[in-house]
Amino acid sequence: MESPTEGYRCRVCSAPLPITADTIAIGCQYCGALNIIKHDLIKSLYLVQPMSEESVLSKLEERAQRGSSPGVFTRSNLAWLDKVLIPLYIVDVDALLNYDAVVRVYIRKCRRREKREECWTETKTVRVSGVYKPGPRSYPVIARRGVSVYSAKALAYAYLTRRPIAKPLSGSDQESGIWRNLLAVELDGKTAITLAIDEYLDDARDKAKSWIKREAEIKASTWGGSVVGSSIAWLRLIPVDVKSSVTDPIAVPLYYAIYRSNVGFYRVYLAGWDGEVILMEKPAGRLERGLWLVGGIIASGVIGAIASTLPIYCGSNGFIYSLLAIAIGAYTSYYTTRKAITPFKTVVKTHISKIPGES
Repeated sequence: MESPTEGYRCRVCSAPLPITADTIAIGCQYCGALNIIKHDLIKSLYLVQPMSEESVLSKLEERAQRGSSPGVFTRSNLAWLDKVLIPLYIVDVDALLNYDAVVRVYIRKCRRREKREECWTETKTVRVSGVYKPGPRSYPVIARRGVSVYSAKALAYAYLTRRPIAKPLSGSDQESGIWRNLLAVELDGKTAITLAIDEYLDDARDKAKSWIKREAEIKASTWGGSVVGSSIAWLRLIPVDVKSSVTDPIAVPLYYAIYRSNVGFYRVYLAGWDGEVILMEKPAGRLERGLWLVGGIIASGVIGAIASTLPIYCGSNGFIYSLLAIAIGAYTSYYTTRKAITPFKTVVKTHISKIPGES
């Protein structure tokens, strides 16, 4: 029996389409036509018009005249140039957080006795409650499941930062076969909203904790002494009045170029609408890789020597400490070896409002 993901063919050329149960829209790899598989989940698809390959190469040649590698980005060194369309949603989220918390506030107090000052730390338990307002935020959500590569995430945040014009299909000047480069749309707008709200609430909870501790510290400071820190003993956060909105999916172009050089290959990722570099990876030099290898060997040897002596000097716990040291040595060896054999290192991150994966 034919599965529900088999038998789909391109509406233009009838070529088979490699869809899954999640596929909402996909470009034909043969003729480049756009195929909407689930019309009830996608109203419209917008496109940020990509630059031509000629314009991208010219942009990179301009870069060749400046920077630390002026001779690299020339057409004679070009080994590969291609583009991909990354489908994404922009989700706007706003909410309030009702909080109720018990905070331990540490207060340092001092007094003078017999010409000598004595100081100690007291712990005050403070209960605070109220409403925290994180404020509205926008999140780009890639509409393809499992996309975690840095370049795609960086492109999403570059789009969010610069907001190039996105036009509906009827209003875009499409080149023939452009949808061949489209990553399949697999997330609908409701799923994108759910993911964005989860990220928003994670960010808001972290900020709320700092807000709550500051509020408790201010309250405790009225009791005298100097506040030296605090910790949350119990916390309840309840999101209320959650508001969200989502755009139609937007296909955003990403160019990827590889250049030869006398020391290896450079990989460059560019925003496809203006040619600005999102990130660049350059060859790791032989000396640098050699230093990582030698450093790893030395560090692993030193840690191994320490591990062998721990059972002698640390008594009954020496064997445990020795195993821990061996584990550290093994990880050090793995990490430095990986650095030594990695042919590229990332040296440029530009024009993004937030580094993906960082708070």
